[in-house]
Amino acid sequence: MDLSVNSGMLFADLGVSAAAKAAKTAGFSAFDYFISLDEKDSPLHGEDYRSVVSEIRRAAENEGMRFNQTHAPFRFPVKQWDEPGTFGLFVRSLEITALLGAKICVVHPLHHMEYRGHEEEIFSLNMDYYRKLIPCCREYGVRIGVENMWQKHRIRKTISFDTCSTIPEFIRYLDTLDSESVVACLDVGHVVLPDGPDSPADFIRALGHDRLKALHIHDNDYTRDAHLLPYQGKLDWESIAAALGEIDYTGDFTYEIGDVPFSVPRELIGDALRYAGAVGRYLVGKVEENRKNARA
Repeated sequence: MDLSVNSGMLFADLGVSAAAKAAKTAGFSAFDYFISLDEKDSPLHGEDYRSVVSEIRRAAENEGMRFNQTHAPFRFPVKQWDEPGTFGLFVRSLEITALLGAKICVVHPLHHMEYRGHEEEIFSLNMDYYRKLIPCCREYGVRIGVENMWQKHRIRKTISFDTCSTIPEFIRYLDTLDSESVVACLDVGHVVLPDGPDSPADFIRALGHDRLKALHIHDNDYTRDAHLLPYQGKLDWESIAAALGEIDYTGDFTYEIGDVPFSVPRELIGDALRYAGAVGRYLVGKVEENRKNARA
């Protein structure tokens, strides 16, 4: 199991080559790349985007790092998802995923709308959305990772349920699509934000080996989507590692940590990465240990 870290802040602060060298030294072997196509000034919009992506891949691989997954853009008008200008962002994201050598592109379900009372409407919309993307996955040889979401109640402003934030709905999405091109990317931090009965370990066991192929690993205090390193919040990491081992999880252990772990002077980013890597390697070891125990 490879240990992966999200690349955004590291690339912005250090550049690709220096970030890759520091991440490799810290014990990481892969990057999760955020595809910045929702930023108007992104070089990925240009006609030479393939050359831009090839250079990013070359710079990372020269330092011994690969790209294991990507994250498609998600800031766009939901009702315009099937317009050429918007849908084209996702098609290009899948191509960029392939150009980087990654195998999974995390594509949020359409969800920027009121959820309660609109579950079936949102479900139908998402089935159309993902089904339209599946042929593109086949063309580029990549998979879509469907992620569990959360939202703020429009009046109370408290965190509430959203698309795929319950086990039955998450499984319904995956099993209805019933495609080798569509897998689950479980965001363990998102699981605990709505006031639901199920833990990340419950989600892992319910999704199981065949559905769960990607992770977003980060911690929080159950009240905000803080994207902290494991053990800096309140998630039960022992139970998460146990469940991953029990289902024989074969994907990567991919961080989606925010700015806080790396909000240090530039000279200390390497030290912050080494600590993050040590925590990740510890948890990967726990998963592997639990896998061996489950097989015994």
